[in-house]
Formats: sequence, structure tokens, C-alpha cells
Amino acid sequence: GAIGFMVMCIISFLSYFFYRQLFGSFFMQITIGILFFGISIFIPIWGGITFRREQGGVVSFKDAFLAVFIIYAVSSLGSSSMQYLIPNVIDTEYPEQLLQLIKNTTQESMEKFGAPDEQIEKTMSEFTLEKFKPTLFQTAKSYGGYMLFGIVLSLIIAAFIKRNSENKPVQEFPSS
Repeated sequence: GAIGFMVMCIISFLSYFFYRQLFGSFFMQITIGILFFGISIFIPIWGGITFRREQGGVVSFKDAFLAVFIIYAVSSLGSSSMQYLIPNVIDTEYPEQLLQLIKNTTQESMEKFGAPDEQIEKTMSEFTLEKFKPTLFQTAKSYGGYMLFGIVLSLIIAAFIKRNSENKPVQEFPSS
């Protein structure tokens, strides 16, 4: 989980750092999105398999699920915290710059495709700074969405990594 947290923080920061340069490249945006998604899935898989190996190759479904979900939750916390910290603490001018970049790009695209002026004005008025500067509540809500996805992902991964042994009792997490 801690490794995943750090990896997701680094990827989030790199994505922020290069986003303005790559903004015009749809291919690069999709590539970064796929990479980010792939890593967010790889980390819990790797962590779950490592956990099973540390348990002597035997792990119950429940324990596999808990281990994978905790790894996913901690990793996602890294990403979510950076999504809040970058525009609110690290670079407070970033949301305004991003807003202007998106408005300019959208307006140019709409003009190229011959959109009516009133439609362009309406679209431009829908872009607000608040959409690019998440509040703590919005970040927590987004993290909650990640956790719902994490539950489903953890169930799937746990189904694949669980291993029961005929000769060995399954080791359970100690009950608290």
C-alpha cells in the first residue's frame, strides 16, 4: 500500500507537470490515462500476490480481499491527495491556467466546426474555475467513487489469488 501510495503520488505529479504540454495531443492524454488506470490495477494485483506468497502460498478469499482492498485504498489515497493538493496548495495558479487553456482550445475547435456564436458563448460560460479547483468535499466524494471501484476490483483479484490447501489450515488475519 505504501509503495502504491508513493507511485500514485509520483504519477499524479508527473501528469500535472506535463499536462499543459500534452494538452493538445489527444493521443498522449489517452495514453497517460490508460497508463494511470493500468498502474492503479497492477498495484493491488502485485500486492495481493505478494501477500499470498508471504502467507506461505495459502490465503483465504476474505484475507485476500482485505489485503487487496487495503492496498488499493492506500494507493488511491495517494492519487486523491495529489488531486487536491496540486491546485489548492502546490500550484494555486494551475486551475486558472488550465481553465484558460481548455476554454481557448474548445473555442478554437467549435469555431473550426462552424458552431454558432451563441452556442460557443453558452459553452464558454459553463467553464468555471470551481471545476478545476476541487474542494476537500469533492476530493473525498471522488475518493469514495474510487473505493466503490476498489471493492469490485478487490473481489475479482481475491477470487484469482485465493489459495486453499488440503493439508494446511488457512491463516486468517487476527480478529480484533
